[in-house]
Amino acid sequence: TWTNLDSVAHTVTSETDLFDSGNLARNATFSYSFADRGTFSYYCAIHPSMRGKVSVE
Repeated sequence: TWTNLDSVAHTVTSETDLFDSGNLARNATFSYSFADRGTFSYYCAIHPSMRGKVSVE
């Protein structure tokens, strides 16, 4: 689960179209359940330099 604690909107957008939170306002949350193992990259569509990875074992 991701929680936007910032004062501006963000997204959690998969680089492979696996998931997309849409715009998350302050304190909004987004959850996604990963069915497969691997490393999954994501970014904020509003601020593309904001990136992260989730590792599922």
